[in-house]
Amino acid sequence: MPYNILHVIPYMHASAGGPPVVVENFIAEAGRLGHRSEIVSTLDFCNGDEDGLRKRLGQLAPTTFLAGLQTVPVIGGGAAKIDALVRRADIVHVHTLWSPLNVSARLACRRHGRPYVLMPHGMLDPYSLSMKALKKAVYLRFFESRNLARAQRVIYTTAEEQRLAALAGLPLPPAELVPLGARASSASADQLRSSFVARFPQAEGRRRLLFLGRLHPKKGIDRILDALREVQQSAPDVLLVLAGDGDSQYVRQLEQRVSALALDGHVLFAGRLDGELKWAAFAAAELFLLPSHQENFAITVAEAMQMGVPVIITDKVNTWPYVEEAGAGLVLADGDVARLLPGAIARLLGDEAGRLRMAGQGSRYARQRLTWDASAQRLLACYDQVLSDTKGGDDRRGR
Repeated sequence: MPYNILHVIPYMHASAGGPPVVVENFIAEAGRLGHRSEIVSTLDFCNGDEDGLRKRLGQLAPTTFLAGLQTVPVIGGGAAKIDALVRRADIVHVHTLWSPLNVSARLACRRHGRPYVLMPHGMLDPYSLSMKALKKAVYLRFFESRNLARAQRVIYTTAEEQRLAALAGLPLPPAELVPLGARASSASADQLRSSFVARFPQAEGRRRLLFLGRLHPKKGIDRILDALREVQQSAPDVLLVLAGDGDSQYVRQLEQRVSALALDGHVLFAGRLDGELKWAAFAAAELFLLPSHQENFAITVAEAMQMGVPVIITDKVNTWPYVEEAGAGLVLADGDVARLLPGAIARLLGDEAGRLRMAGQGSRYARQRLTWDASAQRLLACYDQVLSDTKGGDDRRGR
């Protein structure tokens, strides 16, 4: 039976990182299987691109945008809109933490007897909880702990995320593991590489390393730059492609660090890459680097694997067990990255046979197991179980 699914998420602009990508792909796959989805969100992170976001989501699913204050329960003025959305949903899927929109959704679900699941997207990780720790501790105590406890399921994307969330010592409902996926380009690698060099001619003839994602301090980009200074001594034609955007002040700090390390000819700030140009960046790369201090699923790791690019990540990127199981790259101990990363990059750059082996193993693994189709199937099975458990029961009438 087709479901009406309501996704509750405080931001849907792509610049906000992974959660909007997850919602978009869940909706697309569910729609392909006959289910109807709606979104309630805000225009946060748009940075002047409100019209672009409205147009893009208008092609995906009916979307209700609330102003920031409207997300606050009781006093916010958005309760009637949220009530109407929840009332016509069979199940509600709440994404991320720390938003008053979650409280409003929980209260509406209680009023109308609708079950909800909650997906924290790595925000229960000890690293994440340590950021603005006092503010989060207070909010968790009075609001978010209730949102978590009254969900029918908490959905994790990796077993590592689930393990780390348990360290918070919170009363949590049953867990569901739903690995995320990727959807790589079907164009030939040669064609994609050519298009990348055509767009960035300064990359031609270089040993290309790729970072792709938000330019943010937690991503460990400074670690890559420090390693690159050593790597370029043995590989003078190496080029690091930084594909992404971020806070302008942080980007300036990165540019200044590049100059201070005398790496100006070895770093390309490519900006945010979308569509086929993003896949072209993967196809053009010999290695994908993500030495993050903390990362939940890291969809870019699955994308790199599908595209046959060996990856080097830390054991703080929660997809590391998939990389190890697949033999798709190297996993470095986070506490020893400064020492290990330069050697890891240099070793793989000098081992063509090893790179080809990792590329093939990673591609086969990810194209079989880390796909949005498989992810949606597991999510819908979770919905099935939740609705079966709550049908006619106390939870269906609200808690």
